[in-house]
Amino acid sequence: MLQSIREHTQGWFAGIVISLLILSFALWGIHSYLGGSGSSTVVAKVNGVAITKDQYAMAYERLRRQLQMQLSSNYAMPEDAEMKLKHNALQTLIEIQVLKQASVEQGYRVSSEQVDNYLENMQEFRVNGQFSVDRFQQVIATTLYNPQDFLELIKTSLLIEQPRLGLIFTAFALPDEIKQAIALINQDRDVIYATLPVSQFLKETIVIPDDQIAAYYRAHEQDFKTLEQVSVAYVELSIKNLIQDMHPTEQALKTFYADNTGLFTQAMQWKLESILVPVKDSATDAEVKTAETAAKDLAQQLLQGKTVKSFEHQYPAVPMTQALSGWVTINKVPAVLQKNILALNTHNQVIMPVRIQQGFLIVKAVDFKDAVVQPFNTVKAKVQEALLRQQAEEKFANLKEQLANITYEHPDSLAPAAKLLGVPVETSELFSKDKGGKDISTNSKIRDAAFSNEVLNLQNNSDLIVMTTDSIIVLRVKSHAPATLLSLQSVSKQIQDKLKYTAADNKAQQQAQEIVAKLQKGASLEEMAKAYHLTWNTAGYLGRHSNKVSSSVLETAFMLPKPEASKMTYGVAKEPSAYAVVTLRGVKEGDINSNKDQYEVFAEQVQGSEGLLEYELFKQSLVHQAKVVVEANNGAA
Repeated sequence: MLQSIREHTQGWFAGIVISLLILSFALWGIHSYLGGSGSSTVVAKVNGVAITKDQYAMAYERLRRQLQMQLSSNYAMPEDAEMKLKHNALQTLIEIQVLKQASVEQGYRVSSEQVDNYLENMQEFRVNGQFSVDRFQQVIATTLYNPQDFLELIKTSLLIEQPRLGLIFTAFALPDEIKQAIALINQDRDVIYATLPVSQFLKETIVIPDDQIAAYYRAHEQDFKTLEQVSVAYVELSIKNLIQDMHPTEQALKTFYADNTGLFTQAMQWKLESILVPVKDSATDAEVKTAETAAKDLAQQLLQGKTVKSFEHQYPAVPMTQALSGWVTINKVPAVLQKNILALNTHNQVIMPVRIQQGFLIVKAVDFKDAVVQPFNTVKAKVQEALLRQQAEEKFANLKEQLANITYEHPDSLAPAAKLLGVPVETSELFSKDKGGKDISTNSKIRDAAFSNEVLNLQNNSDLIVMTTDSIIVLRVKSHAPATLLSLQSVSKQIQDKLKYTAADNKAQQQAQEIVAKLQKGASLEEMAKAYHLTWNTAGYLGRHSNKVSSSVLETAFMLPKPEASKMTYGVAKEPSAYAVVTLRGVKEGDINSNKDQYEVFAEQVQGSEGLLEYELFKQSLVHQAKVVVEANNGAA
C-alpha cells in the first residue's frame, strides 16, 4: 500500500493536486513562512511554533494583490472584506503549519531527490520537453521567489500531500452505497413547467420617479463614467528596421560565405533500407537471444547482396523502418543511430543489429552522397540574409543596452532615444487599460506599462517593453483623458429603463411565487393556467443531463423534494429574462443493474468523495486538537 501511494504521488493526478497546492502556497506567501524568522512580533503560535507578523503580512498582501488582479487595479476593498481577508490569511497559515507538523510527526519525509524530480517534471519549466534552467529562473523571477524558497515550497507541498493521498486512495465504498449513488444519479423526474417572461410585465405602466433615478445615479456613479484613456508616444528598436539600413558590399558577402561555408553546405545524404526484428516487451531472455541471432543472420545476408525487399514477407515495414527508407540526412535519423550512420561512407554498407526498445534494427546504406558546398552565386541571397541577420542582432544587442540607459537618464523625453536609434517618435491612438486600439495598444504589455504608476502618474519613460525577440519599445504618455462622470441628464433614460426592468423582474418573480403558493394549497394546474394565462409545458421524464428544458428548470426540478403519492411539488426557476414555475409529478429511481464499466466508474467516484470527506474531517480534527494561540490586536482576529 505504501508503494502504491508513493507511485500515486508521482502520477499525473497527484501532479495536478500538488501543482495547485504549490500555487496556493505561493499565494499565501508560504516561502517566508517556512523560511523562519522575519519580524520578531508574533501574531500566532501553533503548538509552540510562531507565525510572525512579517509572515502574516506577506500572506495577506499576496492574497490582496491576487484579488486586485481579478477585479481591478483601482478596486477599493470595503473594510469588512479587508478584515475577512486578513482572517483567511492567518487561518490558512495556521492550517499549513498544523498539516506540516502532523505529517512530520507521522513519519512522512521528502528527500532532495524527490524534490528535484518533481521540479524537473513541472511543465512550467520545460522547453522542448526538457527542464530549462533559464525558463525556471525566468518564471521564478516573476513570482518574487528565489530558487531555494521555491524548492522548500515544493518540499512542503509534497510532504503535506502524502497523508492526503493516503486517505483518498485507501477509502472504500460498500456495494449498497454505490448502488444508492447509481440510483440517485441515474434518476429520472417527470416535469411540467410554465414560463413568465419579464417582457410581459414591461408592457404594464411602470412609473419611475425622478428622485429614484437621481438616487440610483448617486449610488452607482462608477457605472456612469467614461473610460480613462491615454495616447502614448514611443520609439521602437527592431531587427527589421536595422536590416533596412544595412547594405553589405559584395566583398563582405564573400568573406562571410568563406567563413561560414557550413551554413551553405548541402548535407551528406544516405539512401537507406532497414529491417526490424521485433521483440515483445514480455519476451524472455531466450526469446531475445533468438531474435538477436536472427537479426545477425539477416545482416550477413544483406552484406552478401540481398535486398530488404526480399524479407518484407517475414518482417513487414513498421514506422521505425519507414522513417529510415529512401534518402535521408543525419538530422532525420534517431539519435541512437546517428553515430552508426555517420560511419557509412561506401555503397551497400550494413549496420550490424542495434538493440532498440522495439527489437533489433538492421540498416543498409544502398547509396550515399557526400556533403557539397553550394556555389556562392547559387546561395548569394541566403548569404546576404544570414549576414544581415547576424549584423542586425549584434547591433540590436548593443543598442538595447544603450536604449535602456538613455531613457533612464532622460526620463522626461524620448527625443534622445529617437536620435540614438535614428527613428521617429511615433504616437498611438487613445486607448483604455482593458481595450486597445488598432495599433501597438492591442498588446496588453503596452496597456499595462502605459497605465502604470511610473508612466501615467510620475510621467516617466517606461522600462524596455519586449514585444518579440526582435522588437523592443519604450513609451511615455502623450495625452491623458481621465475618467469623467456623465451628467444625470445624459444617462437618465438609461437608468429609467434599468429600473423599469428591475421592477418588471420583481413582479414576474412575485407572481411566480404567488402561483407556487396557491398550487401548494391545493389549486390545480388548470385553475392557475386560466387565472394567470399560463401555458403548461409537459417535458415528461428527464434525466440529470437532459437538454429538453433549460438548465435552470432542470436544476430546480432535481432540487425539489420527491412528491408523495398523488401529490406534486413545486418551485420557481430563474431563467434569462423570465421566471418558470416548475412542477414535479413523479420520480423514477435509476437502474442499479448497470454494466461493469459504469459500476466501476461510480465506485471510483463514491470512493473518491469518501476519501476527500475523510481528509477534510482529518484536517479539521488536527486543527481542533492543535494548541493555537492568536495574539490580540494582530489585525486578523
